[in-house]
Amino acid sequence: MKLKKRHMTDLFFSLSLFGVFSVCSFMLILIGVQIYRSSASQLSSTYSTRTALSYTAEKIRQHDREGSVSLTEINGETALVTKEQIGEETYMTYIYPEDNHLCELSVKEGTTVSAELGEKILEVNNFCITEKGNGFLEISASDNDGTPLKLLIHLRSQSDTIRQ
Repeated sequence: MKLKKRHMTDLFFSLSLFGVFSVCSFMLILIGVQIYRSSASQLSSTYSTRTALSYTAEKIRQHDREGSVSLTEINGETALVTKEQIGEETYMTYIYPEDNHLCELSVKEGTTVSAELGEKILEVNNFCITEKGNGFLEISASDNDGTPLKLLIHLRSQSDTIRQ
């Protein structure tokens, strides 16, 4: 009789231990899922904005030559203009915000520019390029949560005004 009672206690202990292990494992999985969702949400929130800032900065760096980078206005919004000579032709590329998107438009020099003609590249909120003086440009935008992100870039080829 004593032997049988001992086996029941062992069985109960083993089942209890297995239950505690299962509950702890399940809780750990739930915590991991929560952390993953939070991280994925934060990354997707800032992805588009950070990409837009990096893309614009890279375009500025690519064209950082005397007279190749300037600012103008398209539909009341500040637009970045880069100039590039290809063969005998000069092409202008405009990067500007339109309907919460970053847009790009490349045309021959002298062509009339309209904001509707540009290609929408990325969704971005409050995109703005501001001249800070002495060859500095500030590129700013907000992520999906409204958190502002800014990037300050210096044009090595220019130290004076860059507004057209």
